[in-house]
Amino acid sequence: MRIAGDEPDPQGERANLMLATGDAVACVLLSIDCEARRLTFRPAHANAVTLPFSEIRCLQLQKPVELEQIPLAVPPGAVALKSGHRAWRCTVHMKDGTDIEAEALAVLMRPCGLYVFVVHPSDGAMRWFFPSDAFNDYTIDPLEENAPDEHRADTPTATAPHAAAASEPDVTHLTHVTDVTDVPSMMDVPDAPASAPPAGPSAPMQEAEPRPGPPSNRRELEHFLEIGRSTARGRIGELLVAMGLVNEAQVKEALSRQRWEGGPHRLLGEVLVDMGAIPREALSQAVASQLGVPTLNLMRFACDPNAIRALPEQLAWRHWVMPLYIAGRRLVVAIEDPFDWKALHEVEFATGLQVDPVMASHDDLASTIAKYYGGIGGAEAIGQLVARLGEERPEPEVPPEAAQVTESDNTLVRLVNKMIVDAFDAGASDIHIETGMAERPTRVRFRVDGVLRPYIEVPANFRPALVSRIKIMCSLDISEHRRPQDGKIRFQEQGIRPIELRVVVMPTAQGLEDVVMRILAAPRALSLDQLGLAPRDLAQLKAIAERSYGLLFVCGPTGSGKTTTLHSLLAYMNTGERKIWTVEDPVEIAQEGLCQVQVNPKLDLTFPNVLRSFLRADPDVIMVGETRDPETARTVIAASLTGHVVLSTMHTNSAAESIVRLLDFGLDPFNFADALLGVLGQRLVRRLCQCKKPHVATPEEVAELAREYCGATPLVPAEVEARWRSRYGQADGTLTLHAPAGCEECDHTGYKGRLGVYEMMVASPSLKEAVLARESSTQILARAVSEGMVTLMQDGIEKVLQGHLDLRQVAVACS
Repeated sequence: MRIAGDEPDPQGERANLMLATGDAVACVLLSIDCEARRLTFRPAHANAVTLPFSEIRCLQLQKPVELEQIPLAVPPGAVALKSGHRAWRCTVHMKDGTDIEAEALAVLMRPCGLYVFVVHPSDGAMRWFFPSDAFNDYTIDPLEENAPDEHRADTPTATAPHAAAASEPDVTHLTHVTDVTDVPSMMDVPDAPASAPPAGPSAPMQEAEPRPGPPSNRRELEHFLEIGRSTARGRIGELLVAMGLVNEAQVKEALSRQRWEGGPHRLLGEVLVDMGAIPREALSQAVASQLGVPTLNLMRFACDPNAIRALPEQLAWRHWVMPLYIAGRRLVVAIEDPFDWKALHEVEFATGLQVDPVMASHDDLASTIAKYYGGIGGAEAIGQLVARLGEERPEPEVPPEAAQVTESDNTLVRLVNKMIVDAFDAGASDIHIETGMAERPTRVRFRVDGVLRPYIEVPANFRPALVSRIKIMCSLDISEHRRPQDGKIRFQEQGIRPIELRVVVMPTAQGLEDVVMRILAAPRALSLDQLGLAPRDLAQLKAIAERSYGLLFVCGPTGSGKTTTLHSLLAYMNTGERKIWTVEDPVEIAQEGLCQVQVNPKLDLTFPNVLRSFLRADPDVIMVGETRDPETARTVIAASLTGHVVLSTMHTNSAAESIVRLLDFGLDPFNFADALLGVLGQRLVRRLCQCKKPHVATPEEVAELAREYCGATPLVPAEVEARWRSRYGQADGTLTLHAPAGCEECDHTGYKGRLGVYEMMVASPSLKEAVLARESSTQILARAVSEGMVTLMQDGIEKVLQGHLDLRQVAVACS
């Protein structure tokens, strides 16, 4: 849409900037980049400053603007504004717990943030912008003079299907604000803001005409709505009494409560429902039937794409509203409760169109919104996006290199956003975009529970634009195709909490590039009791956490949950009596009370350098993300010997091998043995889904489990079997095992989620002797097992007998 007025000042525009710190800055706004999510401004008597949106609370431009008038016949999504600029109350709920209220003429929600057009005494509009990182949600409410009458039906006149004919609003203008990314003084507003139309007067109730069966297409639905418009409506209390759903005494009591509890903003129908006089479903269905609101089978109805484009996806999911079609200045929508006036007001406000509601079931709404917008379970929607890309073929006479779809193409942007959202919803840890050779399509796969699953294939001619779009999102060089590049993306969509993605772009053969995106969805630290440690291992780990100095390693391959375990231990140690420093690459889990430092080699913030600085910062506990070289290992040992508890990780296969690896780094065995408290080895194994199939274990299966359990240890299989039958067996001594089955919940794989298996090696005097003697990993393992250590394989088999895992997955992870 386009903002009317003179050309903007090329020197910038005066603004007030509220920072996330709470400071207010009077400045001149020079530029705002919604794609990169940053703005540049010049404070008074200072040089220009660039800040990311994450450091901004609100931007307020001082110059009021008018919205330019354009003809009515514009593409769908243009906004109807009543002359006179009627205002509504907009409340923005900030993430710091405060609310900011304003009288707004229009709002516009976009992934980068919220645009609010605030009433100005000059009859123009002030432009406010709230970055998406700064607020949680916003609400739209009528002002006092616009509030619904307490005796009217539970929806404003303009939102009921019969209201349009009774009170047609005086719509004289359509505003359409264009995307002005090249003008620094105007914010990037890609679509139209909206204004809500006024409510009309109520009318006496008339007898409803008889109606035919439920509509199945647009023509039949229009016939229903025309009948509804010709039916006048009356007071909701009188209507419900006439229908025999409530009595007059209940209505009088509800009116009395309404006056005391909220006045005209407290709807009479809501009060009756809260009193228990009538169920909500019965209220909606009875009044809808009486007032001519039809019930629609959405699965048989073809929705108009123009209506879908007019209603933002976030609003459709928030209120479970499905737009059906646009007829003149009316938008027909399907909703579960056609008298949810707050939801309908917000739809009117966002689209600038009068809303005619029809009823639909919750299940039909969920399926249809997912089909047309995407979201949880929206596999068909992603397929439609890819199909739409396939329809955007280049013209034959255009050279292939010049005919590729650009990285800013709207369909491609939606495709990438949908891919990230679906990966997050599926619980994926990584997104793999794998470019095929020649004309083969680009394959996208998600890693879920440690296993790659196919997601979608994108046509080969859109490969460069897909990779370029991801590079732009993480501010990488789109012209570089020969060297690996690393970056990060902060992503927020559809109301989910912010997602951070760590991106690696890797050049492959024939000048192509593959992309891997690791999802860092701000996970929270688990408690130690939630990790699945055996009671003996858990007690030993907690005892180590109580020590005042020493060294603990957590070892395992990449993706085995080492960082999660360390942060669980830090959460246990995080008391007001201890100072805890961490150095990580990257900082994946943030905890209140920890001082966390991100590794940055460009600034010389390496593990050894940061660790040496920590020693001068009065720490009690230090966590080093990874010990990967001799220098870090020596610094870790020195820190643990100077009165600090040091936690770190290593990429080794077992606890015993970790000790040998550290000795191979050239450490002094005496200092290492003195500092070592223990080594925790771990793996993550795919957990059986709840659809698992139990069966009685045969003697052969039990014998095989016992052989695997004992392995190279001195344990006797027969004694182990007897202990199992006593601990896990039925009354007759039989053991029960479980096998994967498959259901919709686990995508018919038989597995859902992962469970940790562990081995806890405590640095006993005997083990320290082994370190001083530089014994092999086999000898160290034998000493630890003789002292009661349970190996990874043994812990996994115990969990097989408990019904959580199956032996095949344990063998794959622990062998």
